[in-house]
Amino acid sequence: MKLIIIVAHDPNLVIGKDGSLPWHYSEDLKFFKRTTMGAPLLMGRVVFEELNEKPLPGRENVVLSRSKSYDHVKTFGSIDDALQYLSDREEVYVIGGGEIYKQMIDVADELVVTEIKKKYDGDTFLVDYRKDVGTIWEEVWREEHEEFSFVRYVR
Repeated sequence: MKLIIIVAHDPNLVIGKDGSLPWHYSEDLKFFKRTTMGAPLLMGRVVFEELNEKPLPGRENVVLSRSKSYDHVKTFGSIDDALQYLSDREEVYVIGGGEIYKQMIDVADELVVTEIKKKYDGDTFLVDYRKDVGTIWEEVWREEHEEFSFVRYVR
C-alpha cells in the first residue's frame, strides 16, 4: 500500500481556520477530486464533520475517531487498525486534519501538496516537511498556477 498525504497550505503552513479551509480555489478542489478519485480516503473525525458527515463520492471514506462511529462509513479508533483494514489497497490518501497529518508524515510514501502563495490567518498548521526536502522528500513534479502550485514529493 502506498500512503499519500494530500494537503493544501499557505506559506506559513496554515491548513485550516475554525474547522474549515481558509480559502476557496475551485481548481484546487478539482485537482483534489481528480487525484483521489477511486482511492480510499483516510481522515480524522473533524474533517469528516467538516464534510457534514457525508462521504466524498467515488472513494471509500475511512474515518479515525476515538469518540464516535458512523453507520455509513468505516470508523476506526486507531491509525494502526485503519491501516490494517486498508492494507490490501494500492493507494490510500490521507486528507487530514492537522493531528492526522502529524501522526502520518513519518510513514507516508508521498506528499501531494497545493502550495498556496497568499498568506492566510489560521489556527491549524501542517508539520514543517519543507526542511526535509532534498533529504527525506524529493520533489518529482510541479505545476505552477498564478495563486498556487501543485507539487508531488516522494520519499
